Amino acid sequence: MPGIAQGPSVAVVIPLFNGAAHIEEALESICAQSAPPREVIVVDDGSTDDGPDRVQRFAGRLPLKLLRRINGGQSAARNAGVAEARSDWIAFLDQDDRWQPQHLAALLTAVGNGTERTGWAYCDVSVTDAAGRLVEPSLLRRRPGRHPKRTIEECLAHDMFVLPSASLVSRQTFLSIGGFDERLSGYEDDDLFLRLMCAGFHGLHVAEANVLRRSHPGGASHSLRMDLSLMIYARKLLAGFPDRPEEGQFPSRDLIAPRFCRTLLARWAMAERAGDREAAAHAQEGLRELLPYLPPHLRRIGAAILRAAALPVLGGACLRVAHGLHRRIRRGGIRLPRPGVRS
Repeated sequence: MPGIAQGPSVAVVIPLFNGAAHIEEALESICAQSAPPREVIVVDDGSTDDGPDRVQRFAGRLPLKLLRRINGGQSAARNAGVAEARSDWIAFLDQDDRWQPQHLAALLTAVGNGTERTGWAYCDVSVTDAAGRLVEPSLLRRRPGRHPKRTIEECLAHDMFVLPSASLVSRQTFLSIGGFDERLSGYEDDDLFLRLMCAGFHGLHVAEANVLRRSHPGGASHSLRMDLSLMIYARKLLAGFPDRPEEGQFPSRDLIAPRFCRTLLARWAMAERAGDREAAAHAQEGLRELLPYLPPHLRRIGAAILRAAALPVLGGACLRVAHGLHRRIRRGGIRLPRPGVRS
């Protein structure tokens, strides 16, 4: 077992659910860290494969603890792991992701240069396919928004892209806000880091892509559970950040509703291309729910798309219009109103 790094201590927390195919690669990447962690806590979330047995093979190489629980989702599994940890900082790692050898060292250096209000640090991510081949060297450079985000408005308008596998979080800070929202199995990371920011903490960004994120159809970001979680999170934001006309502030209308409608349009298009009628129906239901929050001109466009979608002859054309609208919004061809400016 490698020596434990001096200075601030780190606990790695891995939620495991039927992850036998890739968990050994994830654990090997921990073994290779130039700044080894003090604890490695794997939370078996009700696996039915031999993933937990594969984890136990690393008992002599890592300061390993394997927890077993009934299936409750990745947020609950991560919270259980943090509750077991005693280290200063928590580094999350998903079962099918891997770290570059310098990952923990780089994040520890970043937080070491922070302040007492530094709650987390995170790095860029490279994306691989299911076989581990590199398909995108930098996830963050091609996504909207700056890093780190510095205002609540930025966090409401765009996905934060602070991936759990790329983050190092203060344990005490994490516990002080109650950890991950266990209702969420998607967007739980955005929710966590937004609540940390609202509590007065800030994050630091390491530009290097020190995490290899595996993207494949079986990943959480492609699941129906993720689609349902999207709407739970959207409702949570709408309730927590309502429009305040008397102050000239319209976060729901100008930031939250347009953000999630763009995402739902994209998911609807993907579901239609994949022939997934259930996912397509969920996306349409979500759009109907969010339409009343949109600025009037976007509300009219969205309503027209949904009406056309109900006509079998126009269904394909409707999908192309919806997907084209989503692309135009992302490219800036359709400009959304600035916060606080009425349509």
